[in-house]
Amino acid sequence: MARIKVRMFATVREAAGASEVELEASSMEELLESLGQRFGRKMSEMLSRASGGENRLVVLVNGRNAQLAGGRHLRLNEGDDVALFPPVSGG
Repeated sequence: MARIKVRMFATVREAAGASEVELEASSMEELLESLGQRFGRKMSEMLSRASGGENRLVVLVNGRNAQLAGGRHLRLNEGDDVALFPPVSGG
């Protein structure tokens, strides 16, 4: 298992009640499950949108879009930095 730093922004931060946490996980799937267990139902519901759909979360690993790099199956490494953002819209 790798030690991962997770930073959360806007409504994701509000659901967690924290802006940053460190967890151990070897994949994005494990990381999202750990976050849901740690922060409860509201966070779990928000994280369920990490897989896709119109209102999906933006998940970056070391500044790169996790969805394009393997999504929930992405392998994580020691010291990776994961950032979670709510969907953004505007004009």
